[in-house]
Amino acid sequence: MVTIKDVAKAANVSIATVSAVINRNKYVSEPLKHRVEKAIEELGYRPNKVARSLKKKETGLIGVIVTEITNPFYPRLLKGVEDAAITAGYNVLLCTTGDDPDKEYELVQSMVDQGVDGIVLGTVDQQHSQSLAFLNKIGMQHVLVNRSPEQYEGTVVRINSFLVGELAATYLTELGHRNIAFIGGDRLNSWEREKAFIDTLSSMGIYLPSERVISSEYSMEKAYQDIQPLIKSGHIPSAIFTASDVMAFGAIKALQDAGYRIPHDVSVIGSDNIPFAEDFRVSLTSIDAKAYDIGRNGCELLISAIQQKDEYQPAQLYLEPVLIERESCRQKE
Repeated sequence: MVTIKDVAKAANVSIATVSAVINRNKYVSEPLKHRVEKAIEELGYRPNKVARSLKKKETGLIGVIVTEITNPFYPRLLKGVEDAAITAGYNVLLCTTGDDPDKEYELVQSMVDQGVDGIVLGTVDQQHSQSLAFLNKIGMQHVLVNRSPEQYEGTVVRINSFLVGELAATYLTELGHRNIAFIGGDRLNSWEREKAFIDTLSSMGIYLPSERVISSEYSMEKAYQDIQPLIKSGHIPSAIFTASDVMAFGAIKALQDAGYRIPHDVSVIGSDNIPFAEDFRVSLTSIDAKAYDIGRNGCELLISAIQQKDEYQPAQLYLEPVLIERESCRQKE
């Protein structure tokens, strides 16, 4: 991480001069002030307010940023982070982004300003992330969980979403289903699940027409709305795979409201195995995406990075999903 000493060296001034510019508690000539401010900008230095006030290098605080907490997947992930943090003697600072990259960037900067020792980041799957570029520039330890850019070389803990798609396709075809649809969203996990699902079906001679691949969002309400054209067409598939359980809930509700029986008329399988999946209108067959394990492993790796500093080697951990059979799928008659 860039220090005040680095700024002083780059500006060719004393540490006291840099401190005076930052704190504005002493007079500094305009030329010197300009040199210091230029060095701060070029190096990406951010004064650590908490660390300065406590006069120590570490605060024992870990930042955690996720998309939302309304989706039951994330509380389980956060529980894993919290358990690992508490076991190691750290506290957790939580923020949510609503999938807004600008808000994410602001929150990352705010957490750095508040003196976190590292950040668990569960919101990034784009290659050109401003947040990642910033964290790398200032040398802040961070771990990506649940989502990451393709071919990411830093530390990441995720479910193997390709296996999720393969499991779903294999399971439905073994039940005899060939007339199948997919509902997904605009996130990397969904893209990977969709690709593996379609590729696995294709290898068995089953092809999904475009109207059977439904683009939605990670919400029950949107899935309910986005499946309506398929329902109104009258050409209902015998099975549906969704990229998340929340989408599955929306699809099931829409189908039942239209008079279809689950699983007698339509089998539905979700992804994530969130809480309430077992207790929904129809006990939902799902693929467990190991939310708790993702959070716990991610936090443990972050703590290792914080404690080992320059000796730490990035790790990519892809967990294996597990099929959880319940009552929303049945053998095709």
